[in-house]
Amino acid sequence: MIKKTYIYDTSKGFSSLIKHYYSTKMDIDVCTSKKNFLLDNIKGYDACFFVVNDMDDFLNLIKVYYKIDHFFIGAPNKVIEDKIEGLNYEDAIVLNFNSNKHELLKIINQNLLQKDLIQ
Repeated sequence: MIKKTYIYDTSKGFSSLIKHYYSTKMDIDVCTSKKNFLLDNIKGYDACFFVVNDMDDFLNLIKVYYKIDHFFIGAPNKVIEDKIEGLNYEDAIVLNFNSNKHELLKIINQNLLQKDLIQ
């Protein structure tokens, strides 16, 4: 059964990468605008990829984190990445956006397989 995945990425680049590599393995919904982010619409997702670009995104992350079981979080900014790590979300995978694409996809793929989110 294909798992349902939510991507929050207001910069749009990371969501394009995930859709390109995983759209045949997951049912993916994407939010690329803060105006379109509605907490009430986030139901029934198995996994979430969440890109935190600024403090508004950080606050949205805190709101949505407990609604989805499996989380991948990334931030292109070291200060925001430190704030994310300070949340101590032990079961979340914090992605290093300074890694090359191959390494990033390897980490994502390993965790998706381990958590039975893809086959």
